[in-house]
Amino acid sequence: MNDEQDVVRLKKQLGTVQILLYGVGTMLGAGIYVLVGKVAGYAGTLAPLSFLVAGILAGLTAYSYSLLSPRFPKSGGEIVYVDNAFNSKRLATLVGWGVIFTGFISAAAIIKGFVGYLDVFIEFPDAFVIIVSMTLLSIIAIWGIGESLNVIGLITLMEVGGLLFVILIADIDLLKLTSQFSQMFIKAPGYDVFAVFQGAFLAFYAFVGFEDLANVAEEAKNPKKSMPIAIMGSLFIALFLYIAIAVVAVVSLPLNQLAATNAPMAEILVAKGQHYAYIISLISLVAVLNGVLAQVIMGSRVLYGLAGQNSAPKLFYKVHKKYRTPVAATIVIGVGIAVLAIFVPIVQLANTTSYVIISVFVMVNLSQTKLAYTDFGKRTCWRNKKFLLPLIAALLCLVFLTYKILAEL
Repeated sequence: MNDEQDVVRLKKQLGTVQILLYGVGTMLGAGIYVLVGKVAGYAGTLAPLSFLVAGILAGLTAYSYSLLSPRFPKSGGEIVYVDNAFNSKRLATLVGWGVIFTGFISAAAIIKGFVGYLDVFIEFPDAFVIIVSMTLLSIIAIWGIGESLNVIGLITLMEVGGLLFVILIADIDLLKLTSQFSQMFIKAPGYDVFAVFQGAFLAFYAFVGFEDLANVAEEAKNPKKSMPIAIMGSLFIALFLYIAIAVVAVVSLPLNQLAATNAPMAEILVAKGQHYAYIISLISLVAVLNGVLAQVIMGSRVLYGLAGQNSAPKLFYKVHKKYRTPVAATIVIGVGIAVLAIFVPIVQLANTTSYVIISVFVMVNLSQTKLAYTDFGKRTCWRNKKFLLPLIAALLCLVFLTYKILAEL
């Protein structure tokens, strides 16, 4: 190493709880505050079942990540997985840029949502809000990964608290809940299996975010212990909250009202008092920023990983001596998100993002399948869950892709 900067690497300082909260925060976001109504539009009173199915499908891919992230604890995790499994730098690079692309679009869409939430309380020019917000979030991300995840963890606790607040204040009738249980999880009049899976396809995106954890594995104190716990733990917490909220929504609101509203949490609480809806709106406002900060951190680590494999300019592989974060990579990600949010119609790109992230999941699952095949051999791999479950996950992701393609035709 000729340059002293080259020996500075990301700092290993993250504990299991920090990574777990990061995972929960990236999944929750503000999406659940509107998504439950849209899922009910497809599945009706079986919306809780749709979330359960989606959680199981997402859990299979999360299982692959939980095996791969401690095995290859590197930033830009997907790049490393694909490269090691298929020995193809070109394919790994393509996957890496796909992850960055989805992060860009997701964060840009979320920051636009933040502008919309803020307009409810006070109005500023959209470009001004986006630039100021992205500047502050980029500074937090540069400040340090420990500090950034502490902020995310705090906001995540607020998000979880907000959902628990809705469940508590809604105060649903237990007798009504018991009588409607079969209509939420077994069979409901007028709805078939296809409707449940349509709802599950939509609900699946509420679980996207667990994969971001793979990109902070290099900064974990003990990745072999922390990563599996954080990835699977965050998914199970999100699944529990999603199903609980879906149950409360189905019991509390008429189905046509639930399917039509863009703010089901507020609708549930308005009946209990307007001030409750105001509290949820404030929590939603903060929750939106949490999602953007998570994407800035994820994107910068993937760009750092690409640079480390000579698939991006070496400038992005440099780490600040004091803060131990990839400053240049963070700045580029922050600026890119701001530019995209200001100038590009996000709706036109959102569908492309869906295709890309599911394609990434296919490659990650196939990577684990290939590595397990190599580890256990042709005869015994078929009896090993480390081979079978990722293979099933890859096939299910391909079904997702096929469904979306056919739905667009």
